[in-house]
Amino acid sequence: MPPTAIKWLASIVLGLLIGSASFGVTNPLLQALFGLNQPAGGTYVPLDDTALQRMQIASAVLYAVIAVIAAVLLARIGNLRRLIGWGCLALGVTLLLTVPIALLQMDPAMHTGGSADARDANTALFFFLLIFGLPYLGGGLLLTIGGAVLIRKNRDRPA
Repeated sequence: MPPTAIKWLASIVLGLLIGSASFGVTNPLLQALFGLNQPAGGTYVPLDDTALQRMQIASAVLYAVIAVIAAVLLARIGNLRRLIGWGCLALGVTLLLTVPIALLQMDPAMHTGGSADARDANTALFFFLLIFGLPYLGGGLLLTIGGAVLIRKNRDRPA
């Protein structure tokens, strides 16, 4: 059984990381909820300042709630290696969830057609996904697999 201070410190750090990574999942959903999505092909419409401020406050509160819940749930685990394993697993799954959420925000209708502009846009989208999507996928998979291995290898032994 690890000392309480180390267990809580690890839980708080992992909770903050999980909360921070969950912002990539919750922020696009909050933008849609507060009606702050810009029309894809239309003209620019200025954002409502009140709705934007409310969304920022809601996202900060949601970040704090997720971080506290994750830290408290992780602190209940007695074995430090299992605690780190569960934290890595949750962080990896959260990182993996950011990729489909980011893809849902893209408008594929803007990238259709056979013109040179459409091909340039498709090429730019492909490299954008390579540069920004692969690190999230790779890091998420590593954390998820590493967390599952830590959990499995450090089972509580029956008395």
